[in-house]
Amino acid sequence: MQKLILFTIGFLMHFSVHTYAQTNDKILGKWTNEERTRVIEFVKNGNTYEALIRSAEDPSLIGKKQITGLKNKGNEYYGGTLHIFQKDKTLKCSASISSDNHLKLTASYGLISKTQTWKKL
Repeated sequence: MQKLILFTIGFLMHFSVHTYAQTNDKILGKWTNEERTRVIEFVKNGNTYEALIRSAEDPSLIGKKQITGLKNKGNEYYGGTLHIFQKDKTLKCSASISSDNHLKLTASYGLISKTQTWKKL
């Protein structure tokens, strides 16, 4: 009986820690861009984050990695690469979560930068 109680306590502690770790990564999940033409899902890949295209006007883009290499520091994400497939270009990018439902994504090329606000689905 004592082993069963210890097993149950251990299982519940593992589950609660795992649940906390998942909810702490606010960037994870599906987002839509400003134009609402694309659904992007952020996933964790080791110590970095990637954004996969899940829905797009151009079906050939579905499944491609829109963003790679984002690193996390609190609610800030830095050091990523944004892939612009239509122009065959890559840009540096960073992101920050301004609230639970809004992500500010900034892409830069040299001294020029542009920020979009994406909404969580």
